[in-house]
Amino acid sequence: MKKNNSRIAIIGLGKTGLSVAKYLKINSKNFDVYDTRKDLFISKEIKKYINKKNIFLGNFNKNIVANYENFIISPGLKLKKDFINEIIKKNKNIETDIDIYNKENSCKTICVTGSNGKTTVTSMLEHIIAGLGKKVKAGGNIGLPALELLDQDCEYNILELSSFQLEMTRKINCIAATITNITPDHLDRHDTFNNYIKIKHKIFNNTKNIIINREDMNILKENYKYKYTFGGNKPKNNNEFGISIKKGKKYIFHGDKELLSEDQIQLIGKHNLINACTCLCILCSLKFDVKDIVNQIKSFLPLEHRMENFYNSGKVRWINDSKATNIDSTISAINSLEENIILILGGKLKKDNYDKLNNVITNKVRQIIIYGESRDTLEEIIKEKDKVSKVINIEDAVNKAKYFAQKLIKDHKCLVYILLSPACSSYDMFESYEERGLYFKKCVLE
Repeated sequence: MKKNNSRIAIIGLGKTGLSVAKYLKINSKNFDVYDTRKDLFISKEIKKYINKKNIFLGNFNKNIVANYENFIISPGLKLKKDFINEIIKKNKNIETDIDIYNKENSCKTICVTGSNGKTTVTSMLEHIIAGLGKKVKAGGNIGLPALELLDQDCEYNILELSSFQLEMTRKINCIAATITNITPDHLDRHDTFNNYIKIKHKIFNNTKNIIINREDMNILKENYKYKYTFGGNKPKNNNEFGISIKKGKKYIFHGDKELLSEDQIQLIGKHNLINACTCLCILCSLKFDVKDIVNQIKSFLPLEHRMENFYNSGKVRWINDSKATNIDSTISAINSLEENIILILGGKLKKDNYDKLNNVITNKVRQIIIYGESRDTLEEIIKEKDKVSKVINIEDAVNKAKYFAQKLIKDHKCLVYILLSPACSSYDMFESYEERGLYFKKCVLE
């Protein structure tokens, strides 16, 4: 920070903003906190680190800029461009919590970003490294805020980073980094897909071992030096991990060596085999033994809200994939199941190409139930109108899905998958995809 004794403005009082306030208080810095939410509840946890007189709620404008030299911006806050431009124009200092982490951190850091799969990869890495006897903690976009990882005394930290976190962060010093994949997302924030792609690639700016998805055309492979690659196709050499089919079953391969089959891991779908390949690449780049990594992958359990098979009743399998907030996540979910899918879609539409749904609604998707704010638009987009049922909310969707499942079982004596994979954000009815997934499970279990 430019002036150590000058007052600092923290912009945003969510989980990240609070972690910044905690860090500054411990380090005896003077600061104020700004948040646009007028009705923000000031909890006991907030009061522990921030004096109430230093919290300012409601709209703020360019006049704030004159009062501070240093600004720490929270990632989730969508700030007006003229406010940020004014800070830059006045030559003020802008940082994020990741910038501070980067300066203060002394342990080995692995960074993961991507449109889909980053949380599974981050959690799987944490599970594997812990299973191999190393002290490790994951945080950033999941779990602990990045600055709280500084207190954990670990050998390895794993940072999951969203495009929001990368957007204003200068650089991250890490021993390994990957982009799981890049598909259009958060374009309401980043304006264009090209901007979004550039932001994602910032993760490679100061990385020792770059891990590449060799199949993703949006990952700029020619710009970087890398050794290990992963993908959903068969690997060609020992620097590649990938998938091949043998006797109708999918296997993970390292070069031409078979490592494990799809029924040896506890996750559903080819995309999760690719996630496992990503972890293998990262950990091999750090000189961990392949056999040891494979043994730990076998014991990794599915994450909540990500293709979570949370309840089975007779021939019905209920799957909570509430984390699927964009169309590509939903397509991956559909492709990961074999047949007889009752698909529940809906929520708040994103700037996404929902026409792509029509490419995967084949014979295995038997019924589509659409709910929420997006239901009329999705009904227009889906070509197979005879498969579509429209309802108001998730509770209605659960009841309708149960009816269709019973009918399918009666007529065809088959196994049925009821899949909540919304392809939309949750913000029409819920605060987060977690809240949506929990409500879905509650409706089913009751």
